[in-house]
Amino acid sequence: MLTAMDRSSPSGTTETGADGFAQPGKWLIGVPFRSSASRVVWMYYVVGGAGDVSRAVRVALARANRARERQVRGGAFVTAEDLEVRRITLDALGHTRLDGPGDRSAALSW
Repeated sequence: MLTAMDRSSPSGTTETGADGFAQPGKWLIGVPFRSSASRVVWMYYVVGGAGDVSRAVRVALARANRARERQVRGGAFVTAEDLEVRRITLDALGHTRLDGPGDRSAALSW
C-alpha cells in the first residue's frame, strides 16, 4: 500500500490525481510571438507548483516578459492570446504525459 510519502513529488508536495497516484502540479505553457521575419515562433515554459491553470499562465507570461526573454524576441511583449496550455502528469507506471488539447486553435481568456 502506498503512503502519502510514497506519492510525494520531488518538491515535497503531494497532489493526488483521480487514479490515486502522484500528479505533479506542473504545466507546459506555449507562448507564441512573431519573429522579425513575420513567422510565428513558439516558446514553451514549464511551470511547477502553480496550483491551478490561471496561476501557471500568469507565471509563464511573467517569465516570457522578462527583459532577457524580450531581448531575445527583439523587445516584444507577449500576451495571453492563443496560448497552448497542457498539464504534465504521470500515469500509474510513472510515464510522463501531456494532458489537455494538443492543438493551438482557440484563444482562451485568462
